[in-house]
Amino acid sequence: MSSRRWLIVVAILSAALHVVGMARTPLPAQDGLKFLRVARSFQTGSWVDAVRGSDQHPLYPALVALVEPVLAWPMGHGPDAWRIAAQLISALAAVALLWPLHELARRMFDDRTADLTVFLYAMLPFPAAIGHDTLADSLALSFTIGALCLGERTIRTRSWASAIGCGALAGLGFWTRPEVALVPPVVVMAAMWGWRPWRDEFALFARLLAMSAAILGFVGTYGLVKGQLSEKLSLRWSTSVGIDAMASKKAAPTLPRGLDNPRFDFSPKEESDHASLRGLPLAATGRLAREWAEGISFLLVPVVVWGVIRGRSRPGTVEGRRLVLVYLAVFSAIAIRHASTLGYLSGRHALSLIAVAVPWASAGIWAWVEGFPARRGISIERGRRLGYAGLTALAVVGITAQAKAGHPSRWGYHAAGIWLADRAKPGEAVLDTRGWASFVSEVKSYDYWHVKQALSDRNLRYVVVGTDELKADSRRAATLRAMLAHAGHPAATFSGRRDGRGSGVEVYRFDPPRSWEGVQP
Repeated sequence: MSSRRWLIVVAILSAALHVVGMARTPLPAQDGLKFLRVARSFQTGSWVDAVRGSDQHPLYPALVALVEPVLAWPMGHGPDAWRIAAQLISALAAVALLWPLHELARRMFDDRTADLTVFLYAMLPFPAAIGHDTLADSLALSFTIGALCLGERTIRTRSWASAIGCGALAGLGFWTRPEVALVPPVVVMAAMWGWRPWRDEFALFARLLAMSAAILGFVGTYGLVKGQLSEKLSLRWSTSVGIDAMASKKAAPTLPRGLDNPRFDFSPKEESDHASLRGLPLAATGRLAREWAEGISFLLVPVVVWGVIRGRSRPGTVEGRRLVLVYLAVFSAIAIRHASTLGYLSGRHALSLIAVAVPWASAGIWAWVEGFPARRGISIERGRRLGYAGLTALAVVGITAQAKAGHPSRWGYHAAGIWLADRAKPGEAVLDTRGWASFVSEVKSYDYWHVKQALSDRNLRYVVVGTDELKADSRRAATLRAMLAHAGHPAATFSGRRDGRGSGVEVYRFDPPRSWEGVQP
């Protein structure tokens, strides 16, 4: 089978798995709720105001806002239409990613390594789960790999079109997530590796200038509309130096008297989720390595190492391998710096590292197939059959993992949202610490980032909180318990999962008190 046909087959398989994943993921990611709120603002007001009013980069929610009316025509405007629109954009980006990934792997090694690369990537459960979630990561990753592919071609062929295309894709990626802007500097660093000015390097220098001008055009346009290059990065920086990030965006209302006790903790999330890596670069390095190994499914780690060891002896371009190695080094250093400064790191931060490592895994597998059987007295044909059996087993495991229900522990929030939709009266507001129940119910709501505004709203009538949040041994949990004991009354309880397992969800009827004086955490 030709590489083109194989790529189409893998793309169809990947698309089918994303459709199954979308159908079995009834609620968005918690961070995805932010993107959906921004997407709604694109429909209800001017796009300029939507961009200026959000700390998220705008391309992904803007695309969601464009797709949602198409889905709403048969489905009606509602949470499902918004969720599926966001998932669809992510899934299309994940499938489209296979083409530049195949091309990049082909230039790094050869056709059959590229064929195996896209197959392995499509089978990995973690990238697949991100690929149909309501997050911008999948779209940003597709721009990252596309820009790297064109960057390699720029270095190798001195093509003006590739240089400008690399800058443009990185610019579109910057409109999605700020870290995609890292690709052009990486291309410049890889191009300067072994630079010899007495050769035809000034032609390359001109192309790199064109690439830089292209991305600067996108970054500058965003800066002119937004008024700053990236509010997302500004908020991260302000957090790292101890400034209240939300207060730096706009002044928040003060807490009611009695709740302004410094012993109360109204943090959006548990402090332990954010502070475990702060000031610990070695721990951050270990966390990044674990997230990468888990995302690439552990089993592929040995063949990645083998591919790096044996990669030099395999066909392919030096430019492609060099570019990927520079990207791995630079992005890893920035991710470690980010984790040790802000105190947290998730698997999503390792997503691009996973994608660019898969070609090395494919090269390692082929090196094993070609060398190991002969050294063990196994015929080439039998070694090939063993390789195919291993890939079949990997495909079965990958497909099985991707067919599982997404985020089954959120069932309780879905049930709580339906309960609220039936009982909340017009004008009544909900404080939802994680946002899923209010997303389903479509009632006026506040997330816990805006708890001060919620407690200042006399129409606040319900509070939705996870049982695990109330039982935690922290100042934040003690604050929630004290607040609900003073002004809340249990109204409904739902198990976390449909089968009754997992942490549950509590709904409280909230009666705003005349005074919070005397309340102690």
